[in-house]
Amino acid sequence: MCYVYCINCGNPIKENVFFCASCGAAINALPPTAPSPSPITMQMTNRNTAGKAPKKKMMDYLMVPIAILLILMGTGYMALMLAGRTVTAQVTDCEQVLYVNNDTSTRNPSRYKLEYQFSINGERYTGSVTRVFSGGSHMRQTISVHYLPFWPHINTEERDVNPAGPVTLGTGILMLILSVKKKLRNKGHGDQQFL
Repeated sequence: MCYVYCINCGNPIKENVFFCASCGAAINALPPTAPSPSPITMQMTNRNTAGKAPKKKMMDYLMVPIAILLILMGTGYMALMLAGRTVTAQVTDCEQVLYVNNDTSTRNPSRYKLEYQFSINGERYTGSVTRVFSGGSHMRQTISVHYLPFWPHINTEERDVNPAGPVTLGTGILMLILSVKKKLRNKGHGDQQFL
C-alpha cells in the first residue's frame, strides 16, 4: 500500500485530500512513496537469483560438447551410410537382455545382445548389437555387418544403418552455431557495460 506524508508534520494522510487531518496544512499533489523492501525480502530475492545463474551457465557450457558429440555421431552415421562396406561377421556370444517396457511394465524375452567379430586384411575387429530378435532368429551363427574401410572399428549391424546421420549432424551444427552466437552476444553485452 502506498502512503502520502504531510510535508508540515510528517503524519500519513489519505490520498485525494486537500488538508492534513493532523495539522490542517494544505496538501499539494505529492507523488506516493512505496515502502522500501525489508532486508528479509531482499535476501530471499538474492538467494533465488543466485541459484539460477550457475545452472544456466552450466547448461551453456554443456551445449558445445553435446553439439560436438552430435556432429561426430552424425558424421559417423553418414560415413557408414555412404562409404561403408558389408562383411559377414561371426557371432561369438549371445546373451538375453531383459529391459522393462514402458507401456506394459513386463520384461521382453525377445531382446538379445549379440557380440560378433570379423576380419579385415588379417586384423580382427569386434562389435555388438542389442535388439529384439523375433522368432528365435537370435540363434544365428553369422551376422551381416557394415564397417568403415578406413576405420573398421566403426561398425554396426547392417540393418542399423539408417538415414539418421544427416539429422544428427544438422542438429549438432545448429546447436553449435546457436551456442557460439549466444556467447558472442553475451560478450558484446559485457563489453558495452564497461564502456
